[in-house]
Amino acid sequence: MTESMEATQWPWTWIFIRATGLTAWGLLTSVVVWGLLSRTKLLHSRPTSRSVSLHRWLGTLSLLLVIAHMGLLLVDPVVPFTLVQVLAPMAAPWQPFEVALGSLAFWLLLSAWLLGRLRRRLADRWFTIAHRCAYAAWPLATAHYVLAGTDALMEWSLGLLIAGTLVVVLALLSVLRAPPS
Repeated sequence: MTESMEATQWPWTWIFIRATGLTAWGLLTSVVVWGLLSRTKLLHSRPTSRSVSLHRWLGTLSLLLVIAHMGLLLVDPVVPFTLVQVLAPMAAPWQPFEVALGSLAFWLLLSAWLLGRLRRRLADRWFTIAHRCAYAAWPLATAHYVLAGTDALMEWSLGLLIAGTLVVVLALLSVLRAPPS
């Protein structure tokens, strides 16, 4: 296969769409794990400002990569999306349900991120609700990865999914078994 054939078969956008999606999922996994472990005494006796800052930084980085992932879909020449098709669940021209899972995860992450920045101006109640809803973002993003990801069933990808899921489950079990900090 010649280089020119490879370039038309593997456009740069497709490579970066995959890379930003995978990296965002990995970071989201770390946000969930760090957030769960911060609720236990496994890391420290109580959440520290450094711990909370790391959680926020990972969440922001994850959200930025999701935005890049979605933005790249707007310029992809193979399966072009519009802004509405990227943001509105079930509006996508390609695998609408699978893409909708990712869109829903994005909205949950964005609401938790925004309300986290406005937390001091609003009642903590709104942040708490959005933060609890954001827990659903990880399984939605994981389902999006598995169902819409073009590499999801490759061995390396399955290994990543299994490892990430195992770490999240172990962190969740530690919260359920350990006394809260």
